[in-house]
Amino acid sequence: MTDGSIAGRRGGGPDALVMGVDLGTGGARAVIADAAGDILATSHADLEAVAAATPPERQGWHEQDPEAWWRAAKRAIRDALRQTGGTAEVAAHLRAICVDGTSGTVVGIDLDGNPATPALMYNDARAAEEARQLDGLARQHAGAGTAPVSAAPGIAKMLWIERHLPDAFAATHIFAHQADFIAGRLIGRFGTTDYSNALKSGFDLTTDAWAGWIDQHPGVRARLPRVVAPGDELGQVSERVAAALGLPPGMAVIAGVTDGTAAFLASGARCAGDDNTTLGTTLVFKRLVDRHVEDPAGLLYCHKLPGASWLPGAASNVGGEWIRTDFPGADLRRLDRLASELLPTQQLCYPLRTQGERFPFKSPEATGFCEPEVAEPAPRYAACLQGTALVERLGYAVLDGATRRRDSITPGAVHATGGGSRSDVWMQLRADVCGRTYHRPSCHESAFGSAILAAASTIHQNLGEASQAMVTIARTFHPDRTRHQMYDEIYQRFLRLLEQRGFLTRSLP
Repeated sequence: MTDGSIAGRRGGGPDALVMGVDLGTGGARAVIADAAGDILATSHADLEAVAAATPPERQGWHEQDPEAWWRAAKRAIRDALRQTGGTAEVAAHLRAICVDGTSGTVVGIDLDGNPATPALMYNDARAAEEARQLDGLARQHAGAGTAPVSAAPGIAKMLWIERHLPDAFAATHIFAHQADFIAGRLIGRFGTTDYSNALKSGFDLTTDAWAGWIDQHPGVRARLPRVVAPGDELGQVSERVAAALGLPPGMAVIAGVTDGTAAFLASGARCAGDDNTTLGTTLVFKRLVDRHVEDPAGLLYCHKLPGASWLPGAASNVGGEWIRTDFPGADLRRLDRLASELLPTQQLCYPLRTQGERFPFKSPEATGFCEPEVAEPAPRYAACLQGTALVERLGYAVLDGATRRRDSITPGAVHATGGGSRSDVWMQLRADVCGRTYHRPSCHESAFGSAILAAASTIHQNLGEASQAMVTIARTFHPDRTRHQMYDEIYQRFLRLLEQRGFLTRSLP
């Protein structure tokens, strides 16, 4: 981190700058960076809290107000500019802005650019029946081996809106994803998305076209946006918005990616076989390969990067959620120190805090467990740390099976992002459990990944050059081979417990 001024940056001089914006469940984050990856400012703005009881008939519904996204994004952008200490000078060197958002979140937009529907978030489960119907339609259209649609993607939510909110659907001119909404507000028009965000809305990355089976629902098909590649220029910041936010007129708005893909870009993974795990509320996996990976079991999906690189991956419902639910307000550094003296632990924990799992196995009935149960905070904390690492190892076993079938890809290092990567104890534990080298980048924010994508399209030649120039590794954790052997036995016991409960039904390494 620099002192926030143009003169204080590495090498000095008025170099070109870029901005990345990340929209998440709780707010917006903005980052301003230069071509070398030095960060001038990073800011966060929370969404306004909305306290409302969820009626029983709406359990599993997760809605947000898109206007709240825009207000949070504006606050984050303004605050990042204020942090630079020379807003006018810095703004004059801003070349581009890029936005990422949650995957599978959709909202209908009317002809005036206003929300016609509430935003149905990525974890909104109301469209389960629509998802089942679309799954059957997709399989019928493509034949055996087609991956299930699942209830998460935007396409199922769009169909639900058509059926259950007919007036809002009629007012919808175009459907937008979370990142699209902010980009549209920046340039003053809607109707375009990127193929990363469009993946879970039925866009086929192998044909670069909307899936043909969507034509069976013409109302939805007519409201799908035009799709471009991440990194393409969507337009320029409008004069009105530029004046209101302090951005330079004519600043390019670059097509973004999902938040998970943006985190991958921030991780520094750039060689075939490199992995990225984002450990936040959930555990998101991505591996860099040179071909599209199909998984008939439906556990994996496959994103694409500009330049013919692919990112097979998935997300587990296990992650860091157990910290919030089990240890609210706790001194995590103290618990880390205590846990380091207790690891490895013979207490086997699967720290799932909701019912149902989607990866590394699919089980709607899955629930968390600890064997044996223990109430003392430090031993339970250690068991949950270890249990999350065991799930991560199992996830990589599934990825290994999918990507080794034809390519003989040897997994490389794991580039770890997300809040969980801040813990040295957890990072070393994950390296020991998985037997892999783990890298922690200097900045693991998804907003920084969006800044890298903005730079790749403006101040660098391509994405690979931008990543190499801008990402630095803050610390590397090498596996302790002796401890890895100890964890081998614990891992096998963990698999047997999953099998005994009927969660895991196929043999894995």
